[in-house]
Amino acid sequence: MAFADKIYRKEEEEFVKSISKSLDVDEEELKKIENEIDRLGDFTGACRETAKRIQNKRDRDKTITLLSEMITKDKIVHQKELFAFQIIAEEWDMFVKQG
Repeated sequence: MAFADKIYRKEEEEFVKSISKSLDVDEEELKKIENEIDRLGDFTGACRETAKRIQNKRDRDKTITLLSEMITKDKIVHQKELFAFQIIAEEWDMFVKQG
């Protein structure tokens, strides 16, 4: 989510580092993941694929909570972040269309 708008702000970076630390992901592995995400050509497809891999409801709930927090870390909500959130909600059948 921090990469959805292609701008990785300090607040987002600190949040990602704190999550990574709690999950025992070392800084070298985190950098590798960040570089991999940065090189993505199809962010939408990668977002869908990642969402599909998360099957456990507890993991999904935790993911949604963390993503919600991530979106607001820099006090700015970007359209691409909302789009990524929408993709995840669609994949997990959580998206409610109005009308």
